[in-house]
Amino acid sequence: MKNILSVVIVEYHSIKEIMQCVTSFKTYINIPYEIIVSSNSCYTEQQQENIDQSDANVRWLFNERNGGFAYAMNEGLRQAKGDYLVIMNSDCTLESDLGKMMDFMAKHPKVGAIAPQMKDSDGNIQDTARPYVNVSRYVVRQLKRIIGKRESVLDHMDYNRVQTVDWLIGAFIMVSREAYERTGGLDDSFFMYAEDLDWCTRIRQKGLEIVYYPHCVITYKGTRRARNNWRYARIFIRSHFIYWRKFGFFSGYPRRRKLFFDD
Repeated sequence: MKNILSVVIVEYHSIKEIMQCVTSFKTYINIPYEIIVSSNSCYTEQQQENIDQSDANVRWLFNERNGGFAYAMNEGLRQAKGDYLVIMNSDCTLESDLGKMMDFMAKHPKVGAIAPQMKDSDGNIQDTARPYVNVSRYVVRQLKRIIGKRESVLDHMDYNRVQTVDWLIGAFIMVSREAYERTGGLDDSFFMYAEDLDWCTRIRQKGLEIVYYPHCVITYKGTRRARNNWRYARIFIRSHFIYWRKFGFFSGYPRRRKLFFDD
């Protein structure tokens, strides 16, 4: 039987978080699904054997190297059998069923990618649906962070409405099989960061839309390591330069259709 939903989660020394994430699927998902854990931890054979692999719905892939987030996701996506594919961070847990999003995509076949409303552990809505990041927006955002201004949500966006957005953060994105096959998955020249921005841009280039869907909710912790660690900050900046070289430093990104839905 073909799985309806395939979920790929990258594991990097985060087994406890993986187990919590998997438990939330057992609680909320009532349709056929598979979870593929793509591990970049480079565990020894003994460590791999010690990892609990008794859940029939969870399949572990142990990558030979830590090739980054996009690399690990692509390793998992290539194994996925579902009609709908999810990339998901290990520090996310479901708070509702995902069936509504799948029904929405089936009803709107021109929607290539969709994501739920994401909240932090205190219940605050997070800014997980964002405008394109050009150089100007990048600089302004970093300056706001330096002066200590909390930028959790966009003032001009109604977070209770289903709507098209420029892009969705890779903590959780559901794509159609068509969107995956048209784009070939993520670009693994991005080690970490901006691969989600890049993927959404390429999905829109292929004539499909990107949608924020608040009728499903997940909790997302988010470490924000690039803000506190210079190594991750350099990777963050490098990834954005890769994106800008591909699509433009200030403009040139595919225009979205500004649509709202009643679903």
